[in-house]
This record gives sequence, C-alpha cells and structure tokens, in this order.
Amino acid sequence: MDYNWDFLIIFGVIILGIFIYAGGKKIKRTKSSKAMDVLNESYAKGEITKEKYEEIKQTIGSKK
Repeated sequence: MDYNWDFLIIFGVIILGIFIYAGGKKIKRTKSSKAMDVLNESYAKGEITKEKYEEIKQTIGSKK
C-alpha cells in the first residue's frame, strides 16, 4: 500500500516539473513582430495598399 503513495508523489513531482519547464519556455515577442502582425492583418483586410504596406514594413524592419 505504501508503494502506491510513493508512486503518486513521484508522479506528481514529475508532472509539476513538466509544467514549470514548459511555462519557462514562453516565446518572447518583440514590438516589431507585434507591429508586423497588425500590419499584415491590415493588408489582408484590404485596409492599406501594397505600396503603403511595403513602406511601413520597411520602416518597421529598420527599427529592430
């Protein structure tokens, strides 16, 4: 019977470790990548022209 508790404790520690490890691996996004997302969405919706898209894209890329 004690074996079951030992197994559960070890299993719980392993699961907790996986959650902690996975939580530390978040992708850090830069402001320019967020700006590119907004720009791409605006272009996809047809809110801006291709010329304006290229101009803004170049501006965002130069600020990295």
